Amino acid sequence: MANVVNIAKEYSTTLGGRWIRLGEFSGEDFFNKILEPMYLRSKKENSILTVELDGTTGYPSSFLDQSFGELARKYGKDNVKNTIEFKAKVFSWVADYIISEIWDKTKE
Repeated sequence: MANVVNIAKEYSTTLGGRWIRLGEFSGEDFFNKILEPMYLRSKKENSILTVELDGTTGYPSSFLDQSFGELARKYGKDNVKNTIEFKAKVFSWVADYIISEIWDKTKE
């Protein structure tokens, strides 16, 4: 069974900054409400979580670090890398950024 999160459709097309206290649609809020629960569901089902990146107006680096970076810090980057795949045409660079600039630099 595949688990899919389309950020634009299921969260917001306009993403905010790092923390909830700084405004709407933050990385922290996305992590708490969508990303972590879907990740844990995928782990429990031993399935891949597909994250669809296209459809938003852009991705603040602080949003990406607070959501995808927090996931790697909390559950281990190798676990996260083996569970999440990204789907994107327009924002394929975002997937590359998450992997090389956030996950690969995360200390376990």
